[in-house]
Amino acid sequence: MKDLSIAQEYLVCALNEKGKLPAYDLKRATCFVGAGLMELQLEGCISMDQKMVEITAELPEKMAYLKPLYDELNPEKAVKIEKVIDEYMITFTDKALKQLTQSVKDSLEENGMMIKSEAGLLNKRQILVPSKEARTGVIEKIRAELLEEGEITEDVVILTVLLDQADCLKEYFSKYEQKELKGKLKEIRESSWGQRAKKMTEHIEMLIACIIATGAAAH
Repeated sequence: MKDLSIAQEYLVCALNEKGKLPAYDLKRATCFVGAGLMELQLEGCISMDQKMVEITAELPEKMAYLKPLYDELNPEKAVKIEKVIDEYMITFTDKALKQLTQSVKDSLEENGMMIKSEAGLLNKRQILVPSKEARTGVIEKIRAELLEEGEITEDVVILTVLLDQADCLKEYFSKYEQKELKGKLKEIRESSWGQRAKKMTEHIEMLIACIIATGAAAH
C-alpha cells in the first residue's frame, strides 16, 4: 500500500458504506477538517493555536488535495479557527465539506485506494468507497505501532487521536484494544520523547472540542 497522509488515512477509516462523510455526524466531519489543519501545520503551511490560524507558506503540489481547505484561509492575515469551521459545519449546505471530501477522495482514487461499488435498491448507481486493502493497511499500521513493538511515529499518534475523538476506533478495534490504545497514548504523553506528541494531541483535543462546541451552539 502506498504511503498516505493523515487526512487521507483518516478519510479511509471515516467514510461510511456509501463513501460519504455525513455532515450530520459532527464529530466525524470536524475531525476530518482537524486532520487537514494538523497536516497543513506539520508541513509548515500554516501556524495555528487554539484560536487563530495563519498561512505561513505556499501549499506544496503533493498536498493539492487539501487546496479546498487551504483556500478557505486568508493569505493576508490570521483568521479565527471558528470562522474556517463555520464554512464546513454551520452553513445551510455542506458544499465546502463535500468539496474537501471529494478532493481527498480523488487523491485516494489516483493511488488506487478507492474502488467502485453499487448503492441503491431500485436505482442502482456507482459509488467510490475505500478498498479493503486501504482500510486494513491503515488499521494494521496503528496496531503495529501502538499495540505491538513497532516504531511509533507522530503521524500515527495524531491519526489515532483523531479517530478516537471521532468515535471511529470502535469500528475497527475491540473494547480491549481500544483501552490498550488509550493507555498507550497516555504513556506516550508521559514519556521523555513524547512531549511534542503530548502538545500535539492536546492541541487536537482542544481544537476538536472548540469546533464541536461552536457547531453545537449553532444548531
